[in-house]
Amino acid sequence: MSYVLIVDDETSIRDFLARWLQAWGYTVRTAESADAAVAQMTEEPARIMLCDVTMPGRDGLSLLAEVRDRWPSTAVIMATAVQDVRTVTQSRKDGAVGYVTKPFGRELLRQALQRAEEER
Repeated sequence: MSYVLIVDDETSIRDFLARWLQAWGYTVRTAESADAAVAQMTEEPARIMLCDVTMPGRDGLSLLAEVRDRWPSTAVIMATAVQDVRTVTQSRKDGAVGYVTKPFGRELLRQALQRAEEER
């Protein structure tokens, strides 16, 4: 089974993103931290990961680097509430296929998911 993994430390964000993606026909799993995401990916790699940049403990950029190394076929979209050129540049350099700034609309997210599907 192929799925999209949503990684965000905020429960409300994970929940509404999961509802959007499920309504679009995606199978969705969620993780509250980078470590929880790695545990899920170890069991079964996601097709696409939507990952928050800023999280307690390990941040999204360190998770991105690990995912690119261990699961190169997983397309990663980074999401953040803070638009920072260095973070965008680093995430692209580290292999993210997309970058969205919170709050983002449904259409922007849908476009990022479509690009991720194409990149895979």
